[in-house]
Amino acid sequence: MVLLACTAPGFAKGSSPAAASLCQPDESVRFSCPIGRKLVSLCAAGKPGAPEALSYRYGAVRQIEKSFVASADNGRRFFGTVSPARPGASVSQVWFDQGELRFLLTACTGGSCAFRAGLAVLQGDRILMNARCDRAKVDDLAWFSSDLVSFGSGAADSKSATPLLQIEESDNDIVRLYGAGSANLR
Repeated sequence: MVLLACTAPGFAKGSSPAAASLCQPDESVRFSCPIGRKLVSLCAAGKPGAPEALSYRYGAVRQIEKSFVASADNGRRFFGTVSPARPGASVSQVWFDQGELRFLLTACTGGSCAFRAGLAVLQGDRILMNARCDRAKVDDLAWFSSDLVSFGSGAADSKSATPLLQIEESDNDIVRLYGAGSANLR
């Protein structure tokens, strides 16, 4: 992964120390959660519901290890879909690709989820990383903001609020990421 130096972003608008993110002060948090001693965040710059840029950041507040920015200027995009998981549950997914790697944020809602949210790094059919978010009891941000994307029961009835996040059908190996209990739902 690329190592980037970064100044400490602190806390984004509307967040508190219990809801730390890697978003800059002029950005809104659209997904964020701790993974061990690190954070993963999806941030939006610009007006609510019409972001000018979406940024993914992973690392510590004082040292970002991986970042990806999608904007109209650079032509990069994020992608999203939703897949069934365990009975009554679905997994919303937002990702970007760099070379052969896919960086995938997930949030499981409804039903009995093996875990509620996480970060996976995929290379083809190999899972290089599958980390669960450490869910906060207060100000939990490990879900995708509805003013960025509204996930339905599938890609066909999901809607993005921005062209920077495109909805598409994709098999991101949710069965393997969310455990064998999901296998009967393929």
